[in-house]
Amino acid sequence: MELRQLRYVEAVARHRHFTRAADELHVAQSALSHQVRRLEAELGAELFERTSRTVVVTEAGEAVARRARSMLAEVDGIRGEVDELRGLVRGRVSVGATLPAGELDVPRLLVRFSETFPGIEVDLHEGTAGDMRRYLAEDSVDAAFSLLASDPPAEIEVERLSEEEVVAAFPAGAGPERDRVTASELARHALVTPRSGSAIKQAVDEFFARAGQPLRISLESGDPFLLRCLVSTGFGAAVLPASLTRREGPPIDVRGLRPAVRLPASLLWRRRRNRSPAARAFIDFVRAWPSHVG
Repeated sequence: MELRQLRYVEAVARHRHFTRAADELHVAQSALSHQVRRLEAELGAELFERTSRTVVVTEAGEAVARRARSMLAEVDGIRGEVDELRGLVRGRVSVGATLPAGELDVPRLLVRFSETFPGIEVDLHEGTAGDMRRYLAEDSVDAAFSLLASDPPAEIEVERLSEEEVVAAFPAGAGPERDRVTASELARHALVTPRSGSAIKQAVDEFFARAGQPLRISLESGDPFLLRCLVSTGFGAAVLPASLTRREGPPIDVRGLRPAVRLPASLLWRRRRNRSPAARAFIDFVRAWPSHVG
């Protein structure tokens, strides 16, 4: 069993794709496939079910990939500590992010980090708050930017960076006269919302449940900007992150919720994980980001 074989298996399991894994690792797909088959032969188990279109990770493959992540993190940590002793900070940091993240401009922050630490490669994984928790639990990311609708597990360290307000959006000219709307008023509309697993969807579910009002959803999407576009064309009303409504885009009427719903935008990482110097540099950089805003 070779370290490169474990790295190949971990990449294929993460991408669910041999070509994308090979591109990430800068190796020929044929060489990657050959090494994976060698490891399968050594273990006596199939790690991936291959078809002409998809790659399905078997139970054995998930187990090997999970172990591989831990082992590769340790190896990268060794290299990073040696580099640190030599006065270098380089390596790779994997970052998760729910976007938008309140007033925090994550893309700008990542650009500044790369300029400050040119020797560190940054991998970005987008998703919902639920995805961020899963990525952290699986050691798929070193840290994650996420909105929080509830307290994370005790093993997760939280650095609050900003705040996101949840607001209601209506077609331009069709918003209620008052600045804020209640759950009973919104219950008259079929809403478009961020998809399940997102912190905003969880907060909206709780907003309606506390008021004892039914929540009628006509569409869920992982793309908040698409929801804004739909509302602008007259599709219906929506609940959106306020930061998105302040950016340039199709015209809409925005109203706050009564009572107001605000979610902390935070950086999360696992307390007991052995972090590489690159990961430590990233976390320290974010915590020192001026005023925690973009």
